[in-house]
Amino acid sequence: MNPRLLIGAVLLALTACGQAAPPAQVASLQTSGSTPAPASGTAPAEAEQPRLRMDMNDEEKRRLYDAHTACLAEKDPNATGSGPGPEGRRQYSDEAWRACAKKWPLPPWEMDSANPAFKDNWHRNVQCLNSRGMKVIETEPGSWTYDGEQTLPEAERGRIEKECEQEVFGGGHR
Repeated sequence: MNPRLLIGAVLLALTACGQAAPPAQVASLQTSGSTPAPASGTAPAEAEQPRLRMDMNDEEKRRLYDAHTACLAEKDPNATGSGPGPEGRRQYSDEAWRACAKKWPLPPWEMDSANPAFKDNWHRNVQCLNSRGMKVIETEPGSWTYDGEQTLPEAERGRIEKECEQEVFGGGHR
């Protein structure tokens, strides 16, 4: 037998045995509400940035903000803690803020400036506030200021704000 053929056959056999089979790839459809599973050998995707909801109570909101604060404390253990930082400096480093940015809760979709209906709804919200006795001026979408001295007690103004937000923006989810 030709020695070159024998060496070639041995090399071919060793090469074929030494390679792992490529991972099987199967086509799949993604339905709304489902997330695709990560391919084997890849790290799982980071959790989606949390979003507040119109119907959340104060405790639920606090938990989301506390998760952000815990992240900051973990990323910057030498931070000043709660309250203002020393000499007007920030409590946490810029690096910690960048590392924890995805933990900061987004506003409810209904009140997010990325929502195409937000600008018109905000204008309706300001109209609602004025129709219920608050004296406010819309300064830009997402912001208003008082127009003169307020005649309504603070508690009543807070109630009116919540009622108008619920009336105009609703409590639906994205």
